[in-house]
Amino acid sequence: MEIQAVILHEQDNVAVLPQPAQAGDSIGTSGGTVSIRERIPTGHKAAIRPIALGESILKYGVVIGQAERDIAPGEWVHTHNVKDITEQLCNAYAANYRAKAKEEREHGYVSGV
Repeated sequence: MEIQAVILHEQDNVAVLPQPAQAGDSIGTSGGTVSIRERIPTGHKAAIRPIALGESILKYGVVIGQAERDIAPGEWVHTHNVKDITEQLCNAYAANYRAKAKEEREHGYVSGV
């Protein structure tokens, strides 16, 4: 069966499944068709291209985690193969925000925040 998966951003390496999928089902992508390799629950993610160990998982065009192992196209992308890097992402965001605010103060800019 072909599943009409949702790819939220052109840079994403995962698609969201609006219905459950079984091994052998397929999803269409701009790069062609991806065959589902295992059962994937409704609302979960499937890889739409190879994702290497350590590579960022992209959803909405932003990093949501990091691959803990190689993930093949059609595999379920979830907590069993994705490292939660929320703390790292938040720390990087905060550091960038503080640096920008400091630069604005030093140059007399008024922040829109």
